[in-house]
Amino acid sequence: MTKKKSQKNTEETLTLTVTDCGSQGDLIARAPDGKTKYYVAGSRRLKLDIGDEFVGTAYKNSGEMWVKPLAKTKSAAPQEVETLYGIVDKRGDRYFLKAAEKNRRMDYLLTGVNKAKDGDYVRVELIGSGRFKEARVVKNFGSFDLNKATATLVLEKYDIPYLWNGKVEKELHKLPSFNIKARADLTDVPLVTIDGDDSRDFDDAVWAEETAVGFNLIVAIADVCFYVRSGTELDREAYNRGNSVYLPNMVVPMLPEKLSNDLCSLMPEKPRAAIACFLSIDKEGRIVSYDFARAVIRSAARLTYAQVQKAVDGQKSAFMNKVITPIYAAYQALSKERVRRGALELETSEVKIKVDKNGRVLSVCPEEHLESHKIIEEFMVAANNAAALALEKAKVPAMFRIHDRPREEKLEEIKPLLESLDMSLPDVPALLPQHFNKLIAACEKKGYAAGISELVLRMQCQAQYSPKNIGHFGLGLKDYVHFTSPIRRYADLLVHRALVKAYGWDEGGELPEGITAAEFEEEGVHLCDTERRAVNAERDMTARFLSAYLEPAVGEEFDVEISGMSTAGLFVRLAAAGAEGLIPMGSLPNDEYELKSGNMVLEGKRSGLEFSFGEKLKARLLEASPITGGLIFKYIDAESGEAYDEKSGSRRRPERKPKAAKSAPRKKKSKGKKKCAK
Repeated sequence: MTKKKSQKNTEETLTLTVTDCGSQGDLIARAPDGKTKYYVAGSRRLKLDIGDEFVGTAYKNSGEMWVKPLAKTKSAAPQEVETLYGIVDKRGDRYFLKAAEKNRRMDYLLTGVNKAKDGDYVRVELIGSGRFKEARVVKNFGSFDLNKATATLVLEKYDIPYLWNGKVEKELHKLPSFNIKARADLTDVPLVTIDGDDSRDFDDAVWAEETAVGFNLIVAIADVCFYVRSGTELDREAYNRGNSVYLPNMVVPMLPEKLSNDLCSLMPEKPRAAIACFLSIDKEGRIVSYDFARAVIRSAARLTYAQVQKAVDGQKSAFMNKVITPIYAAYQALSKERVRRGALELETSEVKIKVDKNGRVLSVCPEEHLESHKIIEEFMVAANNAAALALEKAKVPAMFRIHDRPREEKLEEIKPLLESLDMSLPDVPALLPQHFNKLIAACEKKGYAAGISELVLRMQCQAQYSPKNIGHFGLGLKDYVHFTSPIRRYADLLVHRALVKAYGWDEGGELPEGITAAEFEEEGVHLCDTERRAVNAERDMTARFLSAYLEPAVGEEFDVEISGMSTAGLFVRLAAAGAEGLIPMGSLPNDEYELKSGNMVLEGKRSGLEFSFGEKLKARLLEASPITGGLIFKYIDAESGEAYDEKSGSRRRPERKPKAAKSAPRKKKSKGKKKCAK
């Protein structure tokens, strides 16, 4: 340590090290002996940070020691910086961060609040290594609310762009107009859109007619690539977003509303530019021929799934009978082909959350999957398949939607459970989607198809975007692209550009010249990343809304199903609301538990109790946190109606008399027998 007495007895020159940050954001420095604390005045001039060494003049002010930096002598080694989101919690004169993450139960001391107030939603940087890290506020989202601040936080957390830059706005005023005469005129064809009640962007319209040998179909898709040209700011922004993001309370579109909800939306009675897929199929649903053309269409009607379902179920209407009857008949033929291919049949359960303009949850109900949904799905699959065939034939670079067969290690994980059910699957080289279908059908007869369906879904590889075509395992197709949703998926826009190049259409919008295989591969990786981040953001926000919805129900009992397990406890799904939560290990009967059968069974060593994947239980909601989206449950013994203390695992009487359990009573393991998931 260097000490130099100044002319004033109250000042001295010291060599100090910045060690931490005070509650008001002031840096704190100490000498090597660490005994005296000095507040650093004017640290911004030298850009001092924690760990930096500097020379400064020390002085006393109002009983506290301060130091004025003169020169930085040594910079700190780069520290690990971690970003975290949470809510500011003021306790006395100190500020803490309550993390907005399920797996972060610890609060962090805020050493720099950056004008944030108690209750504000913030992004902080955790600096340092090991257990003790300091947190500094780097962005304030404002006071906590589910509608705006939380949505913004979730979007930023997953690095999802949600604001439009000025260059995009300028380009929207210079969009081209399509030439009707240069396109196939389909304005007299009664094409219809079929979407959800609350849909606003209509990017596909369908039509069908019966023939002597089968059906003729038209699947018309919005011609987005005519408006969004390669190399424009609009294109760069769409690429960065990759896809639209659908949160319960808002949509973050891939394209500005002028395109997504207006010029590219196939609204009824409006002439719109489209790329039309013409299909001829036989009575068994096999594609006999296909063609593509740039067209102009005028949608005859904007129909909903509910309306079409009523028509399918026999509700009489002259227009619906004329339009929907051949569409439904063509769908039935396409369904035969789907069965013949052995496409994977998985019923996934999703929920629909309705919120008001303030973000308050009005209702949560299971998403209804009607046969009318399947009509559109099959038409889209056929068009996507035809687009892939056309691009393969033209030998034009294309972004395929690929899905590999499951990995061997995934199959090994499920084998112990399958053995307990007296079932099996062939080895991976011989594995086909229909093997999974047969497994699910067999389990359905035994009453636990839902759990097995979930397990089969987890076994699958993630579908990806790639210019290297390996086929689509789940659909049982050798050639497949995404062609039908260019308003909300950039991959579809690339396929449209490839079709423009393959068919040599006028009016532009084709793939840029000279694009390399490596660049195309890189784009595929990027689009996979944007797809995953959108899914994660949607799940994250949905969990927070579900927690807010269930918060008033804390203390009530629910029927839950085991959806997973780990050393932390049992992960359970609340079937009625589609929410997922945790039964901590301490909430189970007091025992030493061991994971078995590829983490599909949790067994108590002393009691022999078993908890199996897919099993139904009774549980009491202990905690619901809209801040984190977390739900914590207590296990309730179905036979006795007793709950267990989370800390001790000891039994205690429930606060209220439980309803009769629908699941089977908890039993001990029988020697020599394995318990099935029910």
